[in-house]
Amino acid sequence: MPLCGFNEKMLEGLKMFGEGLVEHGLIGRSKSKGQLPLETLERELEDIDKFLQEIPEIDDPNVREVVEGLTRYARGVYGLMRGQDVSQYKGVIQRLNALFSGMDEEYYSRLEGKPDAMRELVSWINQRS
Repeated sequence: MPLCGFNEKMLEGLKMFGEGLVEHGLIGRSKSKGQLPLETLERELEDIDKFLQEIPEIDDPNVREVVEGLTRYARGVYGLMRGQDVSQYKGVIQRLNALFSGMDEEYYSRLEGKPDAMRELVSWINQRS
């Protein structure tokens, strides 16, 4: 991926983050609140959207960018969980990590240095998601 290359530590970290996000944010909160996971998911998405509206007020531009990126990542994972049986979350996270790993391989083995590399990488992603 045109970030810096992915390695196993990065992929493992994303796997752990995604699984923890679903286990704590959806499954755990659903149980503690006596709600269905879909109800909890919709409420979490609403809260994330409200928070995204406030993020521009973070003073430090680097902190703002990191907080926004992580928040958008969490929102994306929750979005992927929509319409899924919550018990299948590990497969969703596994497919997402496979996409990241594949992006990295595609970029560094075939696209790096090409004038339209990013456009081709996006096309590659669209064919697989």
